[in-house]
Amino acid sequence: MNHEDHPHGILGWTDEKSIVLTKFLTLAAAAGCVVMTLCGPVIVRWVMESHGLYQAAGPGLGYVLLGLGYVCAALALWMLWNLYHFLRRTEQGSVFVAQNVTALRRISWCCTWAAVLCLPTGAVVGLPFIFAVGLAAGFMALIVRVVKNAFAQAVRMKDELDYTV
Repeated sequence: MNHEDHPHGILGWTDEKSIVLTKFLTLAAAAGCVVMTLCGPVIVRWVMESHGLYQAAGPGLGYVLLGLGYVCAALALWMLWNLYHFLRRTEQGSVFVAQNVTALRRISWCCTWAAVLCLPTGAVVGLPFIFAVGLAAGFMALIVRVVKNAFAQAVRMKDELDYTV
């Protein structure tokens, strides 16, 4: 029997364990997001000092970066909230339901707005990390949008089957 035929995957790993792990990591990411938000002024000061931005742009840029960080934190927390509830519904067996399509749409929009905010800021200010976050967020928005469209189609098909029975 190879590992693909094993009912519990490799080393007893199951779908249920995967969902529990993902929920835990989602909560850990939310906690990390809250900590980084609370430490926002310290993080912005460090970035500004380490890149010599106080001399080049002045303290006003720090306020812009701090505001950007707070908006991105709000987007991240909203995204993680939707992801957590998506996982809870999936864990309960409610996979192809309209609420999951809505959650995926919201997650996609959170990623889109993070990209819209971070790409130009990273490019104009010259902070490659912020630009890279914007690229990653934009790419994730595309992936989640494709998954959302597949879920929407599955929900439509499931609804049609439910009406024909």
